[in-house]
Amino acid sequence: MKRLGRDAAELTALADHLTAHGLILEIRPGPLPGIYDLTYPGKLLLAFFAAMAETERENNRESRLEGLDTAARKGKSVPAGRGGASLGEAGAEG
Repeated sequence: MKRLGRDAAELTALADHLTAHGLILEIRPGPLPGIYDLTYPGKLLLAFFAAMAETERENNRESRLEGLDTAARKGKSVPAGRGGASLGEAGAEG
């Protein structure tokens, strides 16, 4: 799920869009695989999964920025792209 959207709102909007077009959301790998019909119980689980994916994405971003900062302080070269080129921009995301 973390690859489908950047945050919980985007993921929820995508799921609603797919459902509106007659598609079924199926989560295959992970601890709770299954088909979610987006009625109340399905929406609740989707919201939980989306929030967890958003949290994991933020944690990964913070870890990446900390690693880039540590490398820069040690004088190591930081590769360009995917966050390296924008090391000085606090709000930049790769």
